[in-house]
Amino acid sequence: MRLEVGIIALVEDVLKATAERRTQFDWLRNKPSQKNFGERYDTIMQLYTELNGDWKGTSDKTDGYLIPDAYFPEPYNFIFEFDELQHFTQYRQLTFKYYPENIPLAYTPEKYVKFCIQHHTSALAKGPDRFRRRTADFPYVNGRAAQRAFFDTFRDWLPPMHGLNPTVRITEFEVKPILNGELTGGAAKNFMKRIIDKRLTDVEIE
Repeated sequence: MRLEVGIIALVEDVLKATAERRTQFDWLRNKPSQKNFGERYDTIMQLYTELNGDWKGTSDKTDGYLIPDAYFPEPYNFIFEFDELQHFTQYRQLTFKYYPENIPLAYTPEKYVKFCIQHHTSALAKGPDRFRRRTADFPYVNGRAAQRAFFDTFRDWLPPMHGLNPTVRITEFEVKPILNGELTGGAAKNFMKRIIDKRLTDVEIE
């Protein structure tokens, strides 16, 4: 079973709510556009350029949705992402240089930068070769990792711009006692509840 499935189930238990899977939002797509990013379009394209994106490759690829790990509907109205090791690369670290100062976030970006510095080598090495393949929009070795970092930025910036609460992120490093079986049952739920309560308090989600 994928790790995110168990974590999402635990968050559902904490929130007493059912997450929607495979949710599609018209504004959460696999290409940056002026329509969806508005005044932040120039900034997202600056990041795209620094990540060595290839515009022809981006333009030519099939339009598609970016599917969140989960979406918790009203009264929560937020996307939920469970970030495993492979997300914490130097490419993800780079994205935070471009985050607007006033962007609402339901996690601490400084912690993410720290995790990227600590784990970028093992993050790039994790998993099958497809994690490191070239992509149409980032056609170089580790292009998939750069693409992942770019799209993580979409999932952070766009939801509050389009009527959702900030995306709630939890990293695998934060829930290791659950993943390694040290905490189970009620203890695991209480541990997760403390994390979720802090996330929701930080962004004033009731």
